[in-house]
Amino acid sequence: MPEVKDTLDNNVIKAKKTPQKRVKLDPKGFFTINLENQEMVVEYYNDLNKKVGLDKPDKIFLGKKADALCDTIVKHVPGLLPEHYAYLGRELQKAEYALKENKKYVQGGC
Repeated sequence: MPEVKDTLDNNVIKAKKTPQKRVKLDPKGFFTINLENQEMVVEYYNDLNKKVGLDKPDKIFLGKKADALCDTIVKHVPGLLPEHYAYLGRELQKAEYALKENKKYVQGGC
């Protein structure tokens, strides 16, 4: 089997993580993810100036499966930056794993 590098040449792009300081905040808002009562709780705030714990979230999503939560969020919060959807997918997968394994989950940065 030929190496990928040999067959695709210039079409191979090596993956690189975007440094935290270069991440662009989504003007459409932000999410918090927590585990409560054997469920993932995702709060959506549609304004970057809102304060978690002080301001009421604009939407709250509940579920046990990352894929179902992702699909539901896409339907109910359209127009986010593609990077934001990708971040949510990664974080919800981590949260689902923590839920299944009865481990602590702490939401990571972008």
